[in-house]
Amino acid sequence: MSNEAANRALAEALFAALERMDWPAVAELFTEDGTYQDMPFETDSGGTVGHAGIIGKLEVGLSMLERFEMGVTDIWVSGDNVLVERVEVWHHPDGTVASLPVLCRLQIRDNKIAHWREYWDYNYLIAQQPDSWLPQSPRPRWD
Repeated sequence: MSNEAANRALAEALFAALERMDWPAVAELFTEDGTYQDMPFETDSGGTVGHAGIIGKLEVGLSMLERFEMGVTDIWVSGDNVLVERVEVWHHPDGTVASLPVLCRLQIRDNKIAHWREYWDYNYLIAQQPDSWLPQSPRPRWD
């Protein structure tokens, strides 16, 4: 398998584990010092570092979901850089369904993910979420 094919397979494994909501399996795909960064958050400027941090961050934002779909539409690989375009579908226990277009960049080192950066629209996501999801997060009001 070529390096680019292996990097594509690693990205596919990441999104399969996310869809299963298997946070430890997600973390195992990262280097020990791997980072996960949600770019819409100014407070996330350095990203979350390490397996335990990545698991914790995923649990805070996603563990209350009934189901989490990864609608991957495209994967582009250039050397150790992978871009993935997808639409996430968030299924809440109260029946609320939210969708979120996302572009992410993965940087691969030694067959593991070293950096994971997510680019998405905070207001678009939060406006679709029930008030019970991260209640401390400010909600846009467009009325």
